[in-house]
Amino acid sequence: MPILNILLEQRNSIKGPDINKKIIEDTLSKEFDIAIFPELFYSGYLRRDYIRFLDADMDFIDKIKSVVGNRMLIFGAPVYDDFLRNSAVIIYENNISFYHKMHLPTFGPFEEERFFKKGLKPVVINFRNLKINIEICYDLFFEDPIVSGSDLIINISASPFTSRQHFEKIFPSLAIKNQTYFIYVNTTGLQRNLVFWGGSRIIDPDGAEVKKLNYMKEESALVSIDTDKIKISRLKRPILKEVKNESKE
Repeated sequence: MPILNILLEQRNSIKGPDINKKIIEDTLSKEFDIAIFPELFYSGYLRRDYIRFLDADMDFIDKIKSVVGNRMLIFGAPVYDDFLRNSAVIIYENNISFYHKMHLPTFGPFEEERFFKKGLKPVVINFRNLKINIEICYDLFFEDPIVSGSDLIINISASPFTSRQHFEKIFPSLAIKNQTYFIYVNTTGLQRNLVFWGGSRIIDPDGAEVKKLNYMKEESALVSIDTDKIKISRLKRPILKEVKNESKE
């Protein structure tokens, strides 16, 4: 039975880069196959204009790469390429990849298009013979960040309490539709005037909840998932096979 151990790090990122980098480093002493932190965990979410001075330190990323071994670690950070991006930093097996958030909310309390440039393409990482699809928060509501046939969809998030009901309704449908494990890691606690609700969780390919963390509380959880369930789900109900056949017509 191919077991994958997922470490959910539900945290408040308000402390800023110096402390948050230490938290990421300390995580490497724990047992896990994949460790996941929330959106913009490196910098904090509501940094407004100051965010441009808090982009990810590549020396720090290289340091993590040198010690991560055969595991994977994911955290959110502002990353400069040609522009400043809201990114997921993916460090694994002596590799570094980046996913840049494709859909930037700019309504209500959100001002992401003011500070960031949109990403243009989805990212899938091959890890332990699994295809791992990364997305960030608001990407959840759109099709283009998803790559059909992915085995895990990981969403790192900074979702405030006002968005909770919309997010929670879509989680199981994403897992079922894509016949994949859906892994959600959210920020928790207060930043400026926004309350982030936590509620990180793992949903299996049949839409069942494997693990759910508490609302409004910083906590970590190591969760073991059976990746054979992906194959079993796809054999029981060949949704993806039919999607592939339709795309060829």
